[in-house]
Parts: sequence; structure tokens; C-alpha cells
Amino acid sequence: MRAPVTIAIYVGDDCWGGLALLAREAFAIAGTLHARNADLQAAELFRVRLAAIDGAPVRSFTGPRLQPEAMLAELPAPDAVIVPPYYLPLAARQPIAPALQEWLLQAHAAGAMLVGMAGGVRILAETGLLNGREVTGNLSDQRVFALHYPEVRFSPDVPLVIDGSIISAGSVNPCLDACSYLVGHFHGDAVAHKLSRYTNPASQPSAGRLAIRNAGLKQHGDQRIRQAQEYIERCFKQELTVEGAAQRTAMSVRNFSRRFQHAVGMPPHIYIARCRGEYAKELLARPGLSMLQVALQSGFRSEAMLRRTFSQLFGVSPAAFRSGAAHSPARYLE
Repeated sequence: MRAPVTIAIYVGDDCWGGLALLAREAFAIAGTLHARNADLQAAELFRVRLAAIDGAPVRSFTGPRLQPEAMLAELPAPDAVIVPPYYLPLAARQPIAPALQEWLLQAHAAGAMLVGMAGGVRILAETGLLNGREVTGNLSDQRVFALHYPEVRFSPDVPLVIDGSIISAGSVNPCLDACSYLVGHFHGDAVAHKLSRYTNPASQPSAGRLAIRNAGLKQHGDQRIRQAQEYIERCFKQELTVEGAAQRTAMSVRNFSRRFQHAVGMPPHIYIARCRGEYAKELLARPGLSMLQVALQSGFRSEAMLRRTFSQLFGVSPAAFRSGAAHSPARYLE
């Protein structure tokens, strides 16, 4: 039997205790959903520990205390580290303890995935690991990053950013999407999808799910193309063209298309269509929307364009997909 994936959630004074515990419980839920067994030990896919610099209780933002289960210096190297949101209202730089910085650097060097949630991204920024990377976070921290972390590309308008082994989430729902991404990274998309469907409302697809699905297409070194991918994922529901995406990156259409194909493995117009098609999948699995509504909300100009593109991408018509998803939603949305 495969050993559980180890995750450390760093807690300290003024952390958002509720989200630290929510993340912990999300991983437990992923195991029970996958095993169809409410026995936490029998269904354990992840072994999650609240970790702190020392073993003393820490004070959460609103006062309730959290009891750490491990000290950083004594914790075996985890597979992933989560830094939950922290209440950091001041624009002044807030250095972190040397012991915490050293532990985060060592965890990253050993191959751990690092997740910063909202204000927790500022803690990761103090390590220097975010320099040259794109991250998201609290909109109110835009000035903080401009002043103190100018080498970090801060994009607070993006709900979830997956930049290699570093993940950042801007608010509560994207924090859960970040947990789903880790579930998928370690245990596969089918397990992640079960958690995502459980934790997100049924009315609309989650903001970060598309970024999760496309994460494997961003493991290249072309930062400008990665920026273009993020732009497409934010704007595909609008009148988006390859020409517009190329203009956004300050490249000619020819050069943009060539670099996009080389980095991503598909031309940009297919990437745009893929984003629209994946979003349409989510809408088709939910009752109450007509085929025309699905088309327009997904960025297609007509129902006919939805049918043609969807069939080309997935080898099945939207109507057939909807019928299959109605009988087995988890299978069809994996």
C-alpha cells in the first residue's frame, strides 16, 4: 500500500486558523471520497500536520489558539508545504524568523510543493523563492509587492496561479482549488475531481479549475507564453483572438504562434478552443442551461460553433456528453 503523502501546514500567530483547518480537512475528505469510506485512517491519502517553529500554541487572527502537532526542526521533509492566510494589514515589510526561512528553503530544495494562500504569499516572498515567478494574492497587497518584492510578478486579478512547484491562491475558493491541485498532482485527476465537486458550488465551475487542468501545459520556461496562457484562461469567455493574445505579449502573430506551439505543444487558437470546451463541459454537466446558453457563456458565438468545436476536441457531441454526464458526472468530468 502506498504511503500517505505528507503535508505540513505552517501556523503562527495571526494566521487564519479556519482556513488552516479547512485545508487539513479537505485532504481528509479527498481520501474518504476516493475510498468511499468514512474511516479516516483507512481512507488516508494524505498525512497532514500543523507545524510551527516551536511546540507552543499559536494565536489565530481572531483569538482561538491552535496546537501545533510538530516543530519545524523535528519534522521529516514533507511532500508539500502550505502557508495559510495571515492577517498582515500593514504595508511595511514583515520579515520572517530565520528558522522558518531556512526550513522553507530546505523543503523547496528537497522537492516539496509550496502553496501560499492569500496573505501567506507574503511569507513565501520573504524567502526569495518567488523572485521571477508569477503569483496571486490579496488585492490589498499590490503596493506591498511593488515596494518590497519588485522581482515577483504579482497578479491579484488571477484567482489561482500554478508556477511549477509554487502555487498561490488569492481567496477562499481558490485556496480549496489549490488543495484540489495537490490532490491531483499526487493522486491523479479523478481523485482531485471528486474533491473539487464536493467543495465547490454546483451553480458555476470553480475559478481555478481551468488553471488546474492546464497546469501540465505550463511546465516550460517561456515566461511570456505562460503569461499569454494565463491571459487566455481569464478572457476566453470574451471575444478573444490569437491576434489579441499576441498583442498582449507585444509579439507579432507569427512569432507568438511559433513560440506558443513550441512551448505548449499546440497552436494558440486550439488552446483558446480547449479552454472554452473545458468550461462548456462543466456547464453541460449542470442542469438548467440550454445549449445556446452553454455556448454563449463558454465564449462560443453560436450553438453550431459549440457543437463543431466540442466534437473536434473531445470526439463526442455536446448533447451526447450531457447525456453521459447526467448518468456518471464524475467519470465524464475527470
